[in-house]
Amino acid sequence: MKFILVIKLFRNSCFKVNMKSLNKIILIFLVTILTINLSYSQEKREYSQELIETLSSYQKELIEKETKYLNKQRDAIRKTFSIEQKDMIADSTLTNSQKRNKIIASFSSDQKELIEKYRIRIDTIRKKFYNSLSETQKSLIKKRRKRSKKND
Repeated sequence: MKFILVIKLFRNSCFKVNMKSLNKIILIFLVTILTINLSYSQEKREYSQELIETLSSYQKELIEKETKYLNKQRDAIRKTFSIEQKDMIADSTLTNSQKRNKIIASFSSDQKELIEKYRIRIDTIRKKFYNSLSETQKSLIKKRRKRSKKND
């Protein structure tokens, strides 16, 4: 009964709005929110672009080396996987973290040595990169980390 009364009051009120204009208002509101959201997300990308512009050619080379070694390591480890390890990866009943834990537990000593070798090599590249950063670059990276931790 109360619901019908509210509907009658709404119809008779001075705020008569037909459905088409109400839909247009809602559509304009949603488009406005989406464009504001998109412009804000693009501003975040400028920050990383700012950091990239401050990097020297030596630092860019170190980043390229690191990505090259990471890809090389991943390929080398994939080649050493046994059939059982490949089956673990293909198992869709497990989550990614469970798969990772099972595969790490099943690594042979050769695979562990290979991973450790690449880890040491990549750590030295990362240390060289970090030592080559200026104070402004370090502060930009720290700000970026704080923002990403807030979003997690």
